[in-house]
Amino acid sequence: MADGHNIAALEARVKAIITHAAGLKRRAALLETRLREADARIARQAAEARRWEQERDWLRGRLKNILGELALIESDGDKDEGGTR
Repeated sequence: MADGHNIAALEARVKAIITHAAGLKRRAALLETRLREADARIARQAAEARRWEQERDWLRGRLKNILGELALIESDGDKDEGGTR
């Protein structure tokens, strides 16, 4: 009868291991899904950051041009007033 008890205990342990392995598979699948979602979110954020950087560079260039034009206008104004400012 001891052999029957050992076999039943072994079967119970095998079932527990199978249940645990199934749980691990589900958790791994969930983590893979979350990882893919995080990767996609990071890719979107990186694209947005590049877009903001391009806009910032464009705006910086525009501001430099405007400031340059203002400096020219101001220097022309100085000439028109006889250069006394």
